[in-house]
Amino acid sequence: MHVTELERERDSLNGRIATVTNELEEVKREVAFRRSLAEEKQSLENRLDEERRAKERVRVQLDSQMAELQKPKSKFVCL
Repeated sequence: MHVTELERERDSLNGRIATVTNELEEVKREVAFRRSLAEEKQSLENRLDEERRAKERVRVQLDSQMAELQKPKSKFVCL
């Protein structure tokens, strides 16, 4: 009878090991997914920052060109 109880306990513990192993794999997949999302978010934020900087450079260049166009023209320009 004692051997049967030990076998039952062994089977129970093996079942628990399998369950915990499955839970661990699920958590690993979730962590990998979240890491992937975080990396994608960082990449998108970097791209957005680049686009904002490019837009600002274009705006500054356009402002400079507009200022140049608004300067009084010399009357002695040869055509």
